[in-house]
Amino acid sequence: MTEPRRGRGRPPQVPPAPREPIGRDRAKAPSGGPRRPQRPTERQERPERPVFPEGAESDLPPKVRKEIERLVNDRDRAAEVKLALSLGTEASEDDDHLAARRFLAWAKHLAPRSPVVRETYAIALYRSGDFKAALSELQAYRRISGSDDQNHLLADCIRAEGREPDRAIEIGMLLVDAEDQDIERRVEAAIVVAAVQLDLGRPQRAGAVLARFLTPPVSKDVPAESRVRLLWMVADAAEAEGADARALEALERLLSIDPEYPDADERVSRLRGRAGR
Repeated sequence: MTEPRRGRGRPPQVPPAPREPIGRDRAKAPSGGPRRPQRPTERQERPERPVFPEGAESDLPPKVRKEIERLVNDRDRAAEVKLALSLGTEASEDDDHLAARRFLAWAKHLAPRSPVVRETYAIALYRSGDFKAALSELQAYRRISGSDDQNHLLADCIRAEGREPDRAIEIGMLLVDAEDQDIERRVEAAIVVAAVQLDLGRPQRAGAVLARFLTPPVSKDVPAESRVRLLWMVADAAEAEGADARALEALERLLSIDPEYPDADERVSRLRGRAGR
């Protein structure tokens, strides 16, 4: 689900709202089922320097520029990191995954200890469908930054790799429980955790983690788009539990927020037909 752009050339985590394609399209797939094809993971120790467009300039928030300048002492090298980061972010937002990887791999090569570089590269890899490489970069970002703010992606990558479901739940719940973190990222973490619980045949646990964001006082801070995604997953959990009436109620609430949500009408009709309504 694509969000409106908030500025060209800015790293995806600025401002701190999730832009990543996580949730309904990823959460519905069982752990052993088909997933989006992955692109081969790049294994170069030293990436090739990309060709920078003539006249290109970096477009980064002051905080990001200062971080890079602090970590990269050489002025020319820092300028190249900022340009590569800016161009790589723009390419990722345009779904030009190959260009994004070229620019951001170079930025990482020049500034491997920069949290913003590692985070942006991880998100670009995730967006491209290379969950194995994204997992590695997200782990590095978490280690360098000491932050759990990308744990929704980290947990989803672990799930995508089809391994350690309990670890995915543990990592996701760290963000779910973090009341000081962005509410949309916490919702995304709850959706991933619920998906893993459904993979494990635990629909009641899936429903419980989702319900946290649909009941007061937390629910008042959840944006409409996030409520819709939560309600879709609530319906999945209820159906898995055999509670069709509860699934139907969740979908009807969903449609009251977004009447054109894909497949929702068809699903409601199927549930009503099953209940003889």
